[in-house]
Amino acid sequence: MSKKWLACAVATLFVSAGLAISVDASAQQRPKASAKKISAKKATVRKAPAKKAPIAKVAPVPTIKAGPVGIAIPTGANTLGAHAALYAAYAADVEALTIGSITTGRALTVSTERIARHLNSDRLALGLVAYGAAWAATQDEFVGEVRKLEARMGRDALITKLRSEIAFARSIPGGEQAALIAARAILSDAAKIQEEGDAFKQAAYDWQKYAWAKVSTADSKARNAALRTLVAPVPATATAITLSALPEASVSPQTTLARATSIQRSVRLSNQTSRDGVALPEPIRAWSPIDRMVSLAALSAIGGPVDRKEDTEALMRDPRLVSCVNSSRLNMQMCNAATKQPYERSFCLAEHPLGEIAKCMTKTVR
Repeated sequence: MSKKWLACAVATLFVSAGLAISVDASAQQRPKASAKKISAKKATVRKAPAKKAPIAKVAPVPTIKAGPVGIAIPTGANTLGAHAALYAAYAADVEALTIGSITTGRALTVSTERIARHLNSDRLALGLVAYGAAWAATQDEFVGEVRKLEARMGRDALITKLRSEIAFARSIPGGEQAALIAARAILSDAAKIQEEGDAFKQAAYDWQKYAWAKVSTADSKARNAALRTLVAPVPATATAITLSALPEASVSPQTTLARATSIQRSVRLSNQTSRDGVALPEPIRAWSPIDRMVSLAALSAIGGPVDRKEDTEALMRDPRLVSCVNSSRLNMQMCNAATKQPYERSFCLAEHPLGEIAKCMTKTVR
């Protein structure tokens, strides 16, 4: 019995040892299996960037520039005169409009495109401000006081103040008179442009008596596409040079009169009599485009447009005036797209690139 019992005990001991070894082996194998799973998961994570690689190759969205590409400044001119010449080109095209010479739908389209092309950039708005500045700089007292201020403050400090505080220049002695000169020039021209717009609006009714003006056309999409691609003219060299003239080192009534006469010859929409007859119903609002014109006139008094191009162009850009001109362009395109007969296009010309621009100019004092 004792031998049998000993044999059984030994057998039990070996069985238990076998089970323990088996369990221990299983325990050692499980972590390995788990490690393989973890390794597999890690491998998946490492491969993830490879899946995202195609997304990185997508072309980036192009950025939109804040303003148009700068204009080419003719030799002998500065940026102020070159931009003023752009307004002079618009004014010349308005002056050249002749209702009596329009006897076909094609002739009306040509006249419309000739005016509308000036709206296809921000340059007309900048040109308006530059043109007003040229007139503001004909105020001799203001020019002299600006130069005295430059001697006290220093040129850089004065330019910084003119750019950062748009209404400051008008507070300089002679500044209010300079603002009045600029305002009268702008408002006088606006009245002439509005007159031309009113004439074309009346023509839209009168032309309905003629067959050519009532022919329905299906080319509105093509005409509208043409309006969008019209290129604004470049500054005329002679006009840009004339309007780039800065106040003389020693101003006098004679030299100032000579500059004023040159400006008048460059833009003939209105004359001195019509400018003198402009009455402002209320004071010029502070921080208006007129204030920018006076600031630019102050900059001109110290030669800024010659060597401070960036400061000059920053002062020319009035956001509200730019927005007003852009609205005129968009309204013109929408109006033109809705027309089917030539006489209707006359109304669009009257209302937007003429009438609406005249209203934008009128708002420069408010």
